[in-house]
Amino acid sequence: MIYVTLGTMFLDFPRLIHKMDAIMQETGEQVIIQLGMAETVPQHCAYFRFKSQQEVLTIQEHARVIVGHAGIGVTLDALRVKRPLLLVPRLKQHQEHMNDHQLEIAEAVQRRGWGKMILDIDELDAACAHPPQPPADYQPNKAPLIAAVRRMVERVAKDKR
Repeated sequence: MIYVTLGTMFLDFPRLIHKMDAIMQETGEQVIIQLGMAETVPQHCAYFRFKSQQEVLTIQEHARVIVGHAGIGVTLDALRVKRPLLLVPRLKQHQEHMNDHQLEIAEAVQRRGWGKMILDIDELDAACAHPPQPPADYQPNKAPLIAAVRRMVERVAKDKR
């Protein structure tokens, strides 16, 4: 199963929806798309608009590959469930976003080896057929944040005494 997420952007993303419809028709593999507020509705793929994060994580855990807009949330989710990640950034030139910041996110994800960026939508078929391996050793680096919060709380508690 391929899980596709378009995020919560109010702009449509027909380029990705139509491509995933074509991939499902060609391969017969189940595709589930989280549409969010997209206007385009797939003709062949299963879809939903929104679900709770736990429901989405459950779907992602069963996915062979995750395809998503280049958002931080989908990247962190894919790392958490250890699934291959393909990022198709929403692009301003296609009126899919207000700017091209998702290019920077996708480039950073690819540079770190966390997933693969797909700029040419015609490359998505091959990428879905042969996705990159997810990083097996990824661990979120929460320690510096936790330490900083702990220091701040201790400093505030000390000042209250």
